[in-house]
Amino acid sequence: MPRPSSHDDEEGPDLTPPAEDYELYRHKDAGNMATRNWHGYYWARRTEKGDYEIRTVASSLGEPSALGGVFPKKGFEEHYEKVDP
Repeated sequence: MPRPSSHDDEEGPDLTPPAEDYELYRHKDAGNMATRNWHGYYWARRTEKGDYEIRTVASSLGEPSALGGVFPKKGFEEHYEKVDP
């Protein structure tokens, strides 16, 4: 599994799923991006139409996951890959 960015809190991102049906995804190029405090992770689950409903992955323990909206299947799968928590 990819390591959290050096910009994250010492504990790293909270990889506890917000619900049973969410799976963890990471941006395919997250390790090469210099975006401060962004680890590249999202929780995602498929919608009835096949797109992805996404939620944020908190940067540290104790922060809540927030709804991020619906991402079209093609674009999501082009930029994100499923990873194990």
